[in-house]
Amino acid sequence: MDDTVAVKLGGTMPSQKLVRCEIRRPGSLRGGTVRYVPLEIFGLWEYLMRTKHEFEVAGNVASLWIDVDENPEVAYGEEQYERVTEVMLLRYSERDGMFGKVSRYFPTEEYPELKKLLLSHYESVREPGAPSLQMKERNGIWIKREPRLS
Repeated sequence: MDDTVAVKLGGTMPSQKLVRCEIRRPGSLRGGTVRYVPLEIFGLWEYLMRTKHEFEVAGNVASLWIDVDENPEVAYGEEQYERVTEVMLLRYSERDGMFGKVSRYFPTEEYPELKKLLLSHYESVREPGAPSLQMKERNGIWIKREPRLS
């Protein structure tokens, strides 16, 4: 099985700047769990993980997530990427009177289990009488990079 992934160059290529990091409870002997967070909200997300949820956040590396379903042309070898699935939910807010978009990124191999958790969370906070969640999934890759030295 060939695990080479190709990526389209030029034109518009659906991509997202994501930070890959690991979170874990302080003093935990278990390894951390991987998270992919959009770069534009990473600072706030990291602050909330540390202060509200009391997680340690480590190993931060920013790179690109690329939608692989967009007629790719340039190849990346398996050792150069991690498979990451994007899930986009459209949820209705009665307060705002409109739909809002929620995007999350998960390691593809863990996605089925994490999808159930995500949907159960959003269903549990769905307002009575609100339209059902709309969901879209996209397969992608996160291009591996070396951590930057401070």
